[in-house]
Amino acid sequence: MRLKTFTAATMGEAMERVRQALGEEAVIISSQTVPNTGDVWVTAAIDHDDDDEDFAPAQSPGSAAIIEALNEHGAPLGFIDRLLDGVHASGANPAGAPEIALAGALEGRLRFAPVEDRPLRPVMLVGPPGTGKTVAAAKLAARARLAGLDCALISSDTARAGGTAQLAVFAQILKLELQTADGNIALAERTRAAAGRATFIDSAAVNPFDPAEMGALAGAAAAAGAEPVLVLAAGGDALEAAEIGRAFAAVGAGRMIATRLDATRRHGGILAAASGALALAELGASPTIGDGLAPANAATLARILLDRIGQPPTALPEARTNAPEAVS
Repeated sequence: MRLKTFTAATMGEAMERVRQALGEEAVIISSQTVPNTGDVWVTAAIDHDDDDEDFAPAQSPGSAAIIEALNEHGAPLGFIDRLLDGVHASGANPAGAPEIALAGALEGRLRFAPVEDRPLRPVMLVGPPGTGKTVAAAKLAARARLAGLDCALISSDTARAGGTAQLAVFAQILKLELQTADGNIALAERTRAAAGRATFIDSAAVNPFDPAEMGALAGAAAAAGAEPVLVLAAGGDALEAAEIGRAFAAVGAGRMIATRLDATRRHGGILAAASGALALAELGASPTIGDGLAPANAATLARILLDRIGQPPTALPEARTNAPEAVS
């Protein structure tokens, strides 16, 4: 018995694709309609030559657990299909170790690139409102401090009332002087003065679908000579998250930090954003600086995705306690 998955806009279209590919003898194993999009995902099976590489092995309890988990997280259907192809190609046994099989597939479909303790360029945390950029900047600065590095913390979020207040508190805890930059000229001056130090910039929130705001963000990053790193909160719609990821990639972001994994249960949006041009850099599961960020990797992400919806999330075991003892 061999199986193959199909995605389509309607059940009728999916069934027609099944018949064209597998013939009238195909048996439908499972089907699901995605609430947000109405798309249909169908798995069909047929007796087939085991040497045919176009077909995946019959669905095992382990692969079923992976499929169920990814569907619960609201992962895009095409992404699920590609991951299942990866599980099949790896030769891993999802029945015996679904976490290992999923991790191997994620390794082949996503890129992982944690933020260095001492980045080669200033890191500018960017993103829509309310995603946790300020906390992410403080956590990265604290991690650099913990590594014994000289660090600079800069805020360019000066127009919003209270925009620097939270970061000023964090800077005081870390025994750092918070630098503020009102405009691109000041931002360039601050980053030049911080040359040789691990430098993290908390930027003002922007609307990813406003060309003027995104253009201004690109200009600020260029003035600072900084790498824009997207900070995106978990729990969002997958299609929306994918569009947000593409918008920030278009202005130079190559990595993203996923936050609020502790406060959400469905992480399909994070998968959608990371499956485009962005590498997944860090995972955050606490608003507390001392809890740190976990450098993203396939094993940790697989463990998070296989957590049951509605159950307490798995802790991020690789998150380092960022707050130095002297200032904790």
